[in-house]
This record gives sequence, structure tokens and C-alpha cells, in this order.
Amino acid sequence: MSTKEHRKNDLEQPEISQQAMAQLFRGELSRSDTWRTRLDTTTNWALTTTAAVISFGFASPESSHVTFLVGIWMVVSFLLIEARRYRYYDLWNRRVRLLEDGWWAPMLRHEPVDPDALRELAVEMSRPQIQLSLVSAIATRLNRAYGPILIVLLVTWFFKVYSHPRPPRDFGDFVERAHVAWIPGPVVMASLLFLTVAAAYLFTASFFIRAPLGELRTRPRGRRAALWESFYRPYAIQRRKRPRPPGVRAGAPRPPAPFDH
Repeated sequence: MSTKEHRKNDLEQPEISQQAMAQLFRGELSRSDTWRTRLDTTTNWALTTTAAVISFGFASPESSHVTFLVGIWMVVSFLLIEARRYRYYDLWNRRVRLLEDGWWAPMLRHEPVDPDALRELAVEMSRPQIQLSLVSAIATRLNRAYGPILIVLLVTWFFKVYSHPRPPRDFGDFVERAHVAWIPGPVVMASLLFLTVAAAYLFTASFFIRAPLGELRTRPRGRRAALWESFYRPYAIQRRKRPRPPGVRAGAPRPPAPFDH
């Protein structure tokens, strides 16, 4: 074999076998599943902390409302930790979705592979970068799990301050009860109000922003259900339209299935 033929063979692109793609898919799926398990672990920590705080805080009238503030601080810390983990989970889950969308789905449809999806996958594999911002990750996790947990803690803190040891005489008395050591009550109330407004904004915004690539969708990519519709029909599934065979008109009767009687 001549030197020119050697150079020609060196420049040829290697063949991509289905076995190699299957091994790549299994590896990326394992990474994604590992980070998904870590998300569940942090959520379990938050749920356990919430249950312990509520049980201890209402155990006796002498229990301080500081217990609920510590619980809120711990849940917010877990939220920040989980948002960081969710960004890494999104990194690996994006690769899984690109493999499914660009390789396996076209194979099942007996179509050519999607070069754009595979090119994007190659770029992410050669230069891995986190695509999801921290704010988007916090908003998504608030939507999925931490919004209801924070609501429960804030409501129980309000009832603890309001009802123990007796109902306040006026709003000023309620604010005065919210003090913690040398921190005055208005500062505690302002901090909780800021946390509530920020969490409510991020929770509401998560319904309108585009979902991360790896998130499951009930609608086509890039569209989100309206906020009011998601409350009364949260699990609505849009029926897929089957493509018509070539040469069949829109109003033509459907041919009978093999087992229709």
C-alpha cells in the first residue's frame, strides 16, 4: 500500500456502529439517572426537615417560632443545593434527549438521523458546559417540589406566632412577637415577605418560560400550557395526530384495520 493510500485511509471518517451508539446511550442514561437520584435525596431531606419542624414547633405552647424560621432557612438551603444538582442533571439529560431525538427516533421511523442533533451532541461532548441558569433551575424546582413545602412552613409559622400563647391584640403586637433575639420583628417580617414574593415570582414564571430540554412535556417543544389551565387540568394530554399516507385526502374514509369487525 502506497503512502498516499495510507493518508487517504487516515482521513476517512470512522463508521459509527449501532453497538457503539447503544453503549454511549447507556452511559449517558446512567449519568442522568445518578443525578436524578441525587435530586430525590435532597427533596427527601427537605420533606423530613419540614415534618420534624412542624412536630417540634407545635409540641407545646412554650416552643419558640424560631424553630419554623430555622426550618425555612434549611429548606431554602436544600433548594439551592438541589438547583445546583439540577443544573448538572440537565447537562447529562440533554445528551440523552439529543441521542433519542437525533438517533433512535429517526431509526424507529426508518428515516435518516438528525445531523443537527448529533452535531449539537458532539459539541457538548467535546466542550461540556452547563446550559441551564441557576435562576431557571430554582424556578423549576420550586414548581416541582419546593413551592408547596415553603408554603406549608410559612403558613405554620404564621399560625404559631398568631396563636401562641394567645391571639395578638393588634397588628403591632403580632409584629412584635416575630422578633428573634436582638433582631426586631419588622426585620423578620420584611425578610419573610421578601422570600415569599421572590418564591411566588419564580414559581409563577416557571409556568411561562420554556422548559429545560430534558423535562417531560404534554405539548410540543417551546409551548407551555396556560397558568389557569394547568390548575384545573394539570395532566391534560394533547392527542397526537397521525400522519396521513401519501395520496389520501383529508375527508377520505379510513381503511378498516385488520382486526376490525
